[in-house]
Amino acid sequence: MKKFLILVLTIVLAFTFLGCELPEIYWGNDPSRLEYGFDREISEEEKSLRLDFVQTAEKWLGTLEGTDAYRDILSIYNEHTPLAQGYIVQEGDKWCATFVSAIAIECDLTDIIPTECGCQRQIGLFDEIGCWQEDDAYIPLPGDIIYYCSKDENPSEDCTTWSDHVGIVVGTCDGYIKVIEGNFVGTVSYHYIKVDSKGIRGFALPDYASIATEATKE
Repeated sequence: MKKFLILVLTIVLAFTFLGCELPEIYWGNDPSRLEYGFDREISEEEKSLRLDFVQTAEKWLGTLEGTDAYRDILSIYNEHTPLAQGYIVQEGDKWCATFVSAIAIECDLTDIIPTECGCQRQIGLFDEIGCWQEDDAYIPLPGDIIYYCSKDENPSEDCTTWSDHVGIVVGTCDGYIKVIEGNFVGTVSYHYIKVDSKGIRGFALPDYASIATEATKE
């Protein structure tokens, strides 16, 4: 028991030191063992676009901050034009939104996923193009983007404060959302969160359908 408490304390301190969001702890069934996918039917063309976005992100799984692969993510973002805010992301900066943007650049989806290195500014860009979903109870599809507020002052209420973390939805199952995130304890890793969790700020809903429709016309 003593060793277990030391392990828990070590994890908490690691998250605090790195400035990352603490994941929810599940004492029941392990959500990582669930089969995640689409909550509802969409066209095969749109499904393919969404899965390509997710799978491109998954190729970076396990990337550690400070490694060459991590620097490659920053380079993909920094070399894209126009560069959001004209700001070159530096090593040591928070890089969760940079990761999402880099995957959008890799997949040539920047027309529907505005690039940004700041979560709240990226939310504003999605809101401007009518692709922002404020309802925390929304059940996302793979390829949607989820934003959090890990430092909400009123965690028992609906989260409406400044977003400080973001990830790409991999899929949903049995009331859980599977997410892939950059800068999750300094790595690219999976995160499991319950639908309608209080820490969810909202969702960006890239308009994959518009690209899928154009592709079928060609």
